[in-house]
Amino acid sequence: MTRIVTRIETLDLEIAVAHIALGVARSAAARSPSAENARRVAEAEADVDALLDQRLAAA
Repeated sequence: MTRIVTRIETLDLEIAVAHIALGVARSAAARSPSAENARRVAEAEADVDALLDQRLAAA
């Protein structure tokens, strides 16, 4: 049971960090729209989505 709780807590932390990274990427894209910044936003969104999928599967 402890291993599962630790895994969920780790996922929650990773989700929080990925969400912050997404906000940073979106801010950069808003300040300086470019293909590179749009790619970074898309990657950050994909990271958050993947982590949320893992979290849902772990619940």
